[in-house]
Parts: sequence; structure tokens; C-alpha cells
Amino acid sequence: MELNNIPRLFGINGDCISEDIRSGHINKTYLCSCGGEKYIIQNIDRKVFPFPENIDSNIRKISSAFISSGEERVTVPRFLESEGRYHIMTEDEVWRMYPYIPQTASPFTNKNYSCGLAFGTFIRILNEKPVKLRSAGNPPHSYSKVFSLLSSIAGNSVNKKIDSTVLSRLSSLDDTLSQVFTADFPKRNVHNDAKTANVIIGEQLTVIDLDTAMLGYPALDYGDLIRSVCQGSSMDTAAVRDATRGFAAGLDGLLTSDELDSLYYGLIYAVGELAARYLLDYVSEAGYFKDKTPAGCLARANELLGQLRVFINSGDELTELIYSSFGKK
Repeated sequence: MELNNIPRLFGINGDCISEDIRSGHINKTYLCSCGGEKYIIQNIDRKVFPFPENIDSNIRKISSAFISSGEERVTVPRFLESEGRYHIMTEDEVWRMYPYIPQTASPFTNKNYSCGLAFGTFIRILNEKPVKLRSAGNPPHSYSKVFSLLSSIAGNSVNKKIDSTVLSRLSSLDDTLSQVFTADFPKRNVHNDAKTANVIIGEQLTVIDLDTAMLGYPALDYGDLIRSVCQGSSMDTAAVRDATRGFAAGLDGLLTSDELDSLYYGLIYAVGELAARYLLDYVSEAGYFKDKTPAGCLARANELLGQLRVFINSGDELTELIYSSFGKK
């Protein structure tokens, strides 16, 4: 179906003009202008999210939780409905739509603190009165699974090689993480893709891209957050401190002592896993990251590996910063 016909199925009539937004790695996102109003239209990647009905259920529960919480600083998008659902299926494609949320003048002047506050609040609201979220596909995070697949494919690759020292470092990280995130380590409802790009800062803080929301580790939301506030292969200590304090403020004492201890490991988990995913796309052209060339995947993987090295070398500093932000001695 033509993209500009999608709004009609959500009850939006009139001529529509759409443009591609190339900011996401998984779903295809478009900005659509209809009758003087702007909307976001997304085409859901069925390979990554094969159960759109579960996404629909989750979004409904998340929206309800935010409404009943009375939270005024942080919110989620208001999705449009079609025949009682937040998505439509046409020609085996899944589409959804919600009003465009502009990044306007905002009372939230510190971006990194604000993004931390948004994701910490998101976790708290979905866990103070636990919401039962359903899986929309494969678990968003599984370092061991990604690394195992990478090791297998890299070992058989003829034309594209990965330095053995890189694989050794990633293997050592796998051992470390398996000792922290054991089979009985508690999980909570989390976002699972808590990068700063998934927060729109305006009159309120809007957390977007809810497809990955399900059970997981708060530490990995923290890891994605901190990874995303640090550019390139470096560590911006001021940015990390601001984001961590915001995350702590949003959680408002929700996490246990063991969960606080895991936050640093969530950071190196998130960075290491993402590096492994890019290397996997490089050697196999699996296409997890759409519109990325093998050369682009390798360059991004190397950048992440540099960042991982910095975070590992700064482990004591980061742990102290986390404990200070959360008031743990």
C-alpha cells in the first residue's frame, strides 16, 4: 500500500505528504503532514518484531500505567487507533501512527540529566505496580547469544576476518557478565533501548520506541543511556554524572543493592553487545542494522570497542560515580 494512504486507515483524511526519517536502525520511520497537522508513521520490522499484537498490548498497558500514575514530567506517545488497535496490517506489513512531538523550548535544560530522569521514571512507573508485558520477538539483549553466533561465523569466514585479540576480549567479557547476570538475577520491566535518541525533550519528556519494552535488567537501560551520552571512543565524565543522577532521581529508590552493584556491568554489557552485533553484521551481512554497509559496521564496531576499553579501564571511577549518585556508601 502507498505510504500516503496509511493515515486514512487511522481516520486521518486529506492529502498527505511524507518524508523518510533516517534516524532509527530497525523500523522505518516517516514524518507525515496531513491537513496542517504532523504525524509519525512507522513500518515495523517483522524480522525483529514478529508479534505486533504483543507490541500493541504492551503499548496499551504502558500508556495506562502512565495515565494512572499521575506522572507529569515524563510521558509516552499517544498512538492512534484503527478498529480498536494501535497498528494495522496491510500487504503483510505492520504500520502504526501517532501525533508528531516537536522538540520545543523546555523546562528540562540539561539533556543528559533529563534523559536519565525519563528512563529512570519509565522503569519506576512500570514496576511500582508491576505491568505484565509480553515479548514482541527475541529478547533485545543477550550478550552470550550474540557473542556465540559471532564466534561461530567469524571462525568460518574466509574473506572477512576479525582480529583474534578482539574475540578474546569479547570472550573474557562474556565470562565476567555471566557471573554478574546469573540465571536467578531479578528482572524488571524496562525499556531495553534506553538511548538518548529515544527521549523527546519538550514541555514533557516523551519516551518513544516502545517495541523493546519487556522484562530485562535496569542495568542495561543504564548501560544504553551512558553509552549514548558519550560520543566516539571517549568518556565524558560530566555527561555520565548528569545522566546517572537523572536516572537515580527517576527511579526514586526502586533498585535493590544488588541491582545498584550491577549498573556498571550493565554499561560494559551494553557496549560489548552492540560491538558484537556490528561485527556480526560485518562478517555475515545479517542486516540487523538496516542501511549499514559492511565497512560502516566495522567502523562502528571499532569505535564501540574503543569505548568499551575506556569504560573497563575507568571501572573504579564509574562505580564510585554510580554509588555517589544513588547515595550508596
